[in-house]
Amino acid sequence: MSYTFDLPTKIIVGEGCSGQLGGIVSGSGARRVLCVCDRGVEEAGIVAPLIEKMEASGLDVERFNGVMPDPPLEMIEECTKRAADVKPDALVAIGGGSSIDTAKAVNANLTNPGTLKEHAILLNGLKVFPFEKPLLPLYALPTTAGTGSEVSQGAVVTDNELKLKLSIIAPNLMPAMAIIDPALMVGLPPAITASTGLDALAHAVEGLMSGLALMMPSPMREGFALTAIELVLDNLETAIRDGKDMKARTNMSYAAFLAMLGSTSGYSMGHVMGHAIAEVSGIHNHGFLCASILPYNVEFLADCIPGTLPRLAAFLDVDAEGRSPAETGAAVRDAIRAFLKSCGVPALKDLGMKPADMKEIVHHCTSGTWYMLAPRRPSEEEMTRWLDAACGG
Repeated sequence: MSYTFDLPTKIIVGEGCSGQLGGIVSGSGARRVLCVCDRGVEEAGIVAPLIEKMEASGLDVERFNGVMPDPPLEMIEECTKRAADVKPDALVAIGGGSSIDTAKAVNANLTNPGTLKEHAILLNGLKVFPFEKPLLPLYALPTTAGTGSEVSQGAVVTDNELKLKLSIIAPNLMPAMAIIDPALMVGLPPAITASTGLDALAHAVEGLMSGLALMMPSPMREGFALTAIELVLDNLETAIRDGKDMKARTNMSYAAFLAMLGSTSGYSMGHVMGHAIAEVSGIHNHGFLCASILPYNVEFLADCIPGTLPRLAAFLDVDAEGRSPAETGAAVRDAIRAFLKSCGVPALKDLGMKPADMKEIVHHCTSGTWYMLAPRRPSEEEMTRWLDAACGG
């Protein structure tokens, strides 16, 4: 079976590279820009200097600063109306995954009205095709290192009415350019540094053991994932302790987009259950939720990844020599749990998940696409045990 890799997004990485934003956007021929961000990033003083750089390059810039975590469809509609009034030639997203995903969804809504949900993952498989009409160029400036949305063809939005996260997937949702400046991440609080960095770890590890990854193996995709894992394990704790450590921030910036490129075949139970916990319990901490399930997910699928399991074990200082996959998986589980603890990940109960939520969370999991495509599906009892363990039980 053939493997195709396509990355239309141009990537610029480096301390201070965001200073090129105005020249890059104006050089594309754009004249009016809608800047999409959240109030936290704006109040941190990150947005205003970037807008000033764009305006100094002759651009007329309007902003929407109402991005919310786990972007709800109602907020996306609000931003779409703002975009329709502005009539931009280009979009600029400044912030974490929520801001970038909002800009992607608004871009689709603005240029292809009424078709956003048609591109959502369906229960009977993946429905991935381009939006019919061309989208506006989108320039993504991530201020966190974790989601990888700056290089992905997906946007995750929330339907509050159905209590569901929708993954909208289309090739032309990808940003035209990702301008990744680790200097924009210096002031990121330790907890957000940890949560977003662990999202990258979850992307990479799950990318090694998704059903599609095992059906269509690719050394290139595995290489991206394994490099991302090593970068996270070597740099995340430093970035948490010292946000001004530019080497750690830069390496985590690489880890974020490499992890996304390493998970282009999809995800595993960490994201399945992380999304379900958010949907049911209303917890807005995607990275911690997915990471909390990751140790048990790896142990459960250890027999399915005999080729990459020893390399993952080595990164975690686990000796796989002479051990069966099951034994190695158990040791890797414990090593990941220890790493999560060192990064400050709390028990799920301390994040707000209640024991009474478990039944509904598990029900949400069994109807999800990545669960249906899993190489081995955990039972409801198995998932309940994972939740109980992650709750501190």
